Amino acid sequence: MIKRYTTVTETTFGIAIGCAPSTANAERLRELYRRHWTELCRYIAHTFGRGPPDPEDVVQTVFAQFAALPDAGAIENPRAFLYRSAHNVVIDYHRKEAVRTRFATECAAACPEPADELCPERVLSSRQRLAIIETTIRAMELKRRTVFIMNRIHDLSFSEISRRTGIAESTVKYHVVRATIQCELALRAADTCVE
Repeated sequence: MIKRYTTVTETTFGIAIGCAPSTANAERLRELYRRHWTELCRYIAHTFGRGPPDPEDVVQTVFAQFAALPDAGAIENPRAFLYRSAHNVVIDYHRKEAVRTRFATECAAACPEPADELCPERVLSSRQRLAIIETTIRAMELKRRTVFIMNRIHDLSFSEISRRTGIAESTVKYHVVRATIQCELALRAADTCVE
């Protein structure tokens, strides 16, 4: 758990602030931190529970993000911004944990042997299949590869990918489906060659 500090440094969520905010922003940040740190921690604990993630870690992350903003002074309602940011940090954390859990569950279900019993043949087979998928993804056109990675690796929804890239949501969905089919066909072709 991160203790309450008067300066914002690094958080457990991996956000490192390498540059100090301007003097005016630093003073505003100190005031916001002093005024809202405790209430934000209470809000997170009340809304989402004591963790994980720890409310103190979430609030520290929010202030680190706020400090990194190029023009934090342009935010009209910093308290609302901090609350929304804290809410989003927790949601993002749980979304990422769900992806990790789903991946672990899918891997466990796909493995006929317990994961503890990794034999050299199985390791080699997995590495070969991974290499096939990697080669297939690298061979995709840039747009398809980008949206596929955003969806499958970063677990972004089609609408979020569309918003971030400017590509129509239906086109994003089309490319993800086509990319998935490409990967499946490549794996089937490799399996056919082996047999």
